Amino acid sequence: MSSAADRGASAGLLIGLGHAERQDDGVGPFVARELQHRGLPAVVHSGDGTALLDLWDGQAVCVVVDAMTAPGAEPGALRVFTDFEDPGFQRAGFVHSTHRLGLPEAVALGRTLGRLPGRLVVIGIAGTAFGFGPALSSPVRAAAESLIGRIAEGGFSFGHGLR
Repeated sequence: MSSAADRGASAGLLIGLGHAERQDDGVGPFVARELQHRGLPAVVHSGDGTALLDLWDGQAVCVVVDAMTAPGAEPGALRVFTDFEDPGFQRAGFVHSTHRLGLPEAVALGRTLGRLPGRLVVIGIAGTAFGFGPALSSPVRAAAESLIGRIAEGGFSFGHGLR
């Protein structure tokens, strides 16, 4: 089976959101860097949410991977969001991140300004450890590695089949 990189899949962009030195908050950058090593279009973003508008503006498809707090969810659980009116998106725990303007606010601002990509998919990975240090917790790392494999082999399906 050929990989997505072999097939030239570049119909979109993956943004790995988070801080690599904040344990599980580094899952987005971890996913993005691994996909970059496989030749896929991915960027690491640890800055303010308003800068996301510049990254995804004009993209046909954009996937954002970020850690989330999700009370009751198993560590490493994935949650895929495509409906940003869904109250679950607002309560997913992205707002508790270290970003100055969080992901839900960036999506709302992008919608208001007409600066969202053609299709936006947000993949949240439930984390458990958000202190200082570079190591992902074991369940979050396992979930990230599984996600990386599925994206690399799926030709950037951007959410299809990830639920």
